[in-house]
Amino acid sequence: MLHRMVLAARSTIDTGPGALNGAFGSVLACCMRSSVAEGLTGGLVVEDGWFLEVLEGGFDALCAYRDRAFEDDRLDDLQVLEVVPVLQREYETWAIAASKAGTAQPGLIRAVSDKLSGPFAVSQHVRRVLMRGVLAETPPLCVAA
Repeated sequence: MLHRMVLAARSTIDTGPGALNGAFGSVLACCMRSSVAEGLTGGLVVEDGWFLEVLEGGFDALCAYRDRAFEDDRLDDLQVLEVVPVLQREYETWAIAASKAGTAQPGLIRAVSDKLSGPFAVSQHVRRVLMRGVLAETPPLCVAA
């Protein structure tokens, strides 16, 4: 059965300009490899030192991804905001984007930091930022509805 998971985590590494050559690039490559290998689709947004992510796929694959994230010392304060069954995918790829001045939402990041944000707000923000442009994206892994 298909599921969707929404995650948020504080980065313990630099995610600013030029960081793709270091640990940040390593995190992204790891996420991309896992997504392709496990057939996970969705998106990851980097904003103000936080990773906000929506993933879709099989329940076991999502749980394995989450477990690896909990063990990753490059992440702190990992929050699983939602894991729910869904009828169809919204994403056909896995993509990464960074918020810019026009898409940043400091209020949302504050709410995530304070553990007051819900999965819908994070999901909508991820989708909106991805629509403005991505840093990297897998080839289509499935056909989304």
